[in-house]
Amino acid sequence: MKLKTQLKTINDKNEIIEFLAKYSIYADSWQSEKVHSNLTDPLLVYKKQIEKLKTRFNYASADVCAMTKDTFNLDTMLSAFIKEHHHTDDEVRFVVSGEGIFGINPLTELSFEIYVEAGDLLLVPAYTQHWFNLTDKKNICCIRVFKENPKWEAIYELPKRNIEVH
Repeated sequence: MKLKTQLKTINDKNEIIEFLAKYSIYADSWQSEKVHSNLTDPLLVYKKQIEKLKTRFNYASADVCAMTKDTFNLDTMLSAFIKEHHHTDDEVRFVVSGEGIFGINPLTELSFEIYVEAGDLLLVPAYTQHWFNLTDKKNICCIRVFKENPKWEAIYELPKRNIEVH
């Protein structure tokens, strides 16, 4: 994982975790579990970690999403991700293979980018303005984890805030 702000690039894992925590973004790294060598389904390879995550954050389901340069209609698919948006659910992604870029707009400060690669887990809280794109390699396989069974809806308007009027 690497983090780029307009002022600096951060490569140190602990410094990245500390930086992201200011925005309630959870980051971690997972190692593949030692399971049968013929096992290739990421949901089985990372089963124990997924279950711990589901229990800790009250998630209900998980699935796998993969995109490569050969994915049919890739540019159309990416057009939904690369436009700044938010969700009413957390966006939880564990990168099994490949790499991608999450852009975060905290609305109160300058935007920053998180570069994720195999082994990286990122939890972007609900209502956080963000976008996602592939790197030039155009290859990623992620485990997605959801509170609902699975629900993914991009909302392109800014999140509504409760504002007190005096």
